[in-house]
Amino acid sequence: MSTTDRQIMTTAPADLFAGAAYYFARYQADYPAAMFDFLTQNYLSGREPAVLLDLGCGTGQISVPLARFADEVIAVDPDQGMIDEACQYAARSGARNVSFMTGKSEELGLDIGPFSLVTIAGAFHWMDRERVVKYLEKVAAHDCAIAVISRHRSNCSPDDWWLEQLAYTEAFWGGFFPAGSEGIRPALKVANGVILARSAFSDIQDKSFPYEHHWDLDSLVGYILSTSKACPGVLGDRRPAFEDGLRSRLSAMSPTGTFIERGVASLLLAARP
Repeated sequence: MSTTDRQIMTTAPADLFAGAAYYFARYQADYPAAMFDFLTQNYLSGREPAVLLDLGCGTGQISVPLARFADEVIAVDPDQGMIDEACQYAARSGARNVSFMTGKSEELGLDIGPFSLVTIAGAFHWMDRERVVKYLEKVAAHDCAIAVISRHRSNCSPDDWWLEQLAYTEAFWGGFFPAGSEGIRPALKVANGVILARSAFSDIQDKSFPYEHHWDLDSLVGYILSTSKACPGVLGDRRPAFEDGLRSRLSAMSPTGTFIERGVASLLLAARP
């Protein structure tokens, strides 16, 4: 299918992360401990009850570490493979207070909550953001915060391989990033902060937490296979060609096979004034 035949997606397709869950659970970089400390101290500690809603939870990177500081956690993701991996992670961690739900954040009912903290890590841009925020206005406690979490990379070494792998992947697909097997990922026309500022959660602040993660070639390739732009279900029978080209390009950048990711985990925090 040519680029012009593909549809520019406005909402996340069902196969957005097809085949990614195994790699997501094993190769995604951890979030910095200081970020979890901040969220715990400001939005969970001392709350009665302390209830967390984690939307687009993936394999539980946010919900499971925070579970020991909450009375109850509800974690939601549309991908069943992600939920299966998250359940296994919670079981290994002894997090028995997490309820995992397979479904879209836009379609949750009003029979849950109220929540003292809502986290959305690396997923808000795939949601109908206005609809999700309107829903959260109904189920969030008055002093609840929404934490939209993203990563911003800079000064990755060697030779800023992060930008290089993005360029390789975009070129592989013919000048775009895919959204599922039939779509093109659109650029956001309205920033997340603008969406939140228009809502009842108009008190906005930003927090950043530096991190550094070290990869070898195999784990870095595993990470890239966990992303929507290069997950196995979207690559299909093009996966061998993609992976061979990626390994060749990365190996040329680092003959020792070592890579350092540097950046910040950014919290866009929104609360009622």
